Amino acid sequence: IIKEMGVEIRTGMRRGAGRMIKESSSGSIRTLILSNEKLSVKILAGKGGDINQITYLPEQAELLHTEDENFARYDNRDLRTNPLSRYSEDSTGGWQDVVPGYGRYGSLVFQEFPVGTAATLPWDYQTQTAAGGDTRKEEEVNLSVQLPEFPLFMKKQIRLEDETLIVTETIRNEGGEPADFTWTQHSAFGGSFLDEQVEISYPGEEIFLSSLYAGQGGKKEEYLKNICSVPMPDGTIWNLKNMREPGQDGHLIFTMKAETGDFALYHKARKFGFRVTWDKQVFPYIRCWYQNTEDGYSFAIEPCNYAYSSFADTDKENMYLHLDAGEEMSTEIRLSIIHENKG
Repeated sequence: IIKEMGVEIRTGMRRGAGRMIKESSSGSIRTLILSNEKLSVKILAGKGGDINQITYLPEQAELLHTEDENFARYDNRDLRTNPLSRYSEDSTGGWQDVVPGYGRYGSLVFQEFPVGTAATLPWDYQTQTAAGGDTRKEEEVNLSVQLPEFPLFMKKQIRLEDETLIVTETIRNEGGEPADFTWTQHSAFGGSFLDEQVEISYPGEEIFLSSLYAGQGGKKEEYLKNICSVPMPDGTIWNLKNMREPGQDGHLIFTMKAETGDFALYHKARKFGFRVTWDKQVFPYIRCWYQNTEDGYSFAIEPCNYAYSSFADTDKENMYLHLDAGEEMSTEIRLSIIHENKG
């Protein structure tokens, strides 16, 4: 038994060729730590299969924004019998699968807000280690969940290769009718990595102020801006290719059509960062939310398949992924450490 963040954790370890999987529990949430010499990844098998933290070990830099204070809310709560109402309830931060966000299946419609059922439930898991010191094989974590109403079955494989985290996911429609849904990789960055020295490379230049459009309406063209001249919540104009200093200047949400399937964050002073790559046929947009308030300092860049912040607009333009009965789709996302910023 060890203590982390003041919480008692019971652990079991599996090792192989300099790599390790640690199984533990934090309150009622089953947790896995997948690590090698360069990266450590904290996975919440007991809550959404979330990737709760990614640490670059040579710099001891935490890459994700977390809300560790909310772990106490899960004490004595069984998410199998008492699941969360939506992905953001009692959020612990990190990187979540928000699926289905909005969606339609038969007479079932998810429209009030993005639900993200996959992030509200515990996932089953299996771990695989490099047996007999076989260095050709990597440790990996395999997770799966069956969603209760929207009949999607999800599998997620998480593994490490040197300085790269690889997440492979499959979704299958287990129902007897077609399923239409949105899917967001809800990845929020922060931790000890993020500050005003961080440069951001985007998969495009034009942004859409989707949240303001959803709330105010009007002509869509009025909400299109260049990433280098973004109207910020405090009334200033800012080049959002650079983070601002922590200073409580507000909260901003926007989307961008992905011209390429990658983005990067690079710390100029520490001379390292990371690049995220994905299949833009599956996720043709990114959703971004910038937070610089007394509640936190973070920047989320989230590959997704829709451009709006409302069900009405999403549904009107049919911005859904579609799976017929029995059909499945797979995709892969990679986060790789970089040591120079190539833009």
